[in-house]
Amino acid sequence: MTNMKSMISLIVPNVPSAARRLTMLATVLFSAAIALPLTAADATNAPASASAPAAAKPTSRTVGLDIVKKVVNPDKTVSLTYRWDEKGKQMERTVVVNDKTMVDYNGELKKFSDLTDDQMKAKSVATVGADGVTTLLLRFGKKPLDMAQLTPEQAAVIANLAPPPTAASDAALNKRVSGLVDSLNLNDPAKEARVYAVLTNDLRAVRDAHNAGLQLDPSVHTNLIAGLKADLTPEQVESVKDKLTSNKLPITLNAYHQILPNLKPEDDAKIVEWLTKAREQSLDVKNVDEMTPIFKKYKTEIEHYLDAHGYDWAKSYKAFVDSQKAGADKTPQ
Repeated sequence: MTNMKSMISLIVPNVPSAARRLTMLATVLFSAAIALPLTAADATNAPASASAPAAAKPTSRTVGLDIVKKVVNPDKTVSLTYRWDEKGKQMERTVVVNDKTMVDYNGELKKFSDLTDDQMKAKSVATVGADGVTTLLLRFGKKPLDMAQLTPEQAAVIANLAPPPTAASDAALNKRVSGLVDSLNLNDPAKEARVYAVLTNDLRAVRDAHNAGLQLDPSVHTNLIAGLKADLTPEQVESVKDKLTSNKLPITLNAYHQILPNLKPEDDAKIVEWLTKAREQSLDVKNVDEMTPIFKKYKTEIEHYLDAHGYDWAKSYKAFVDSQKAGADKTPQ
């Protein structure tokens, strides 16, 4: 891409305000542990060595997955003991929840006191403060929070937990964007730079929202589509959308055609309509693991539709799988 780097350096920093907000709110939930500094008490109690003090094992700011014990303390705080396996060894650690702890239950803010015993059995992660015990954020499930639910104080709590994106993450993102732009063969440095900026801003915002456990601001999606349409043909926009979503639309559509080769044009159009909706929503999540349930929801709609329009989906699917297995068995070894 001719002279692209110099042009990109002028464009990419102009990240939309929505992306900036999400970058500020990015957090460390379900990511690599962050080491906390030793307190004075830790240093005092550290074992002595003839040559140098023994290195203390860093304390993670996140702890999970199963709550095995709950104790109400005299000061009305609650101690939660977590248990998990670490390299085959069973580990336990206790954290403390107080009235300032934010509780995210599958994307909904709740009071800790309102959680039922059954809800407490769900997998969860506690993010603690600098003391390594006091829980700032208690999260059940992976459904993201809507930023509109957060007060300024709660937003500040999440912002304080957020480290900046790593150099490795930025490098991987930039490499992906370069590959996408190169695949378009635009042969126009100005267009390349603008499309590069649009994609970079979008993927950064999606990544940071994911890492923060927050829903993506709708303006990010709007800016992506508008930015692509400004410089690309409709066919190129479709190509970029497919690449951003791991080609799940064409792959899934091809599978339906293989299983039901005699689809009527109107039925095929309905399948494409639902898969297109799935792809559009998948643009707003970070990885394939998050895209899969989105596509599954629409595939269920498709298969109900097929059954209602004269296709026996379960029978057709089974016949296709059986034929694939039979073909594999005949393959020379």
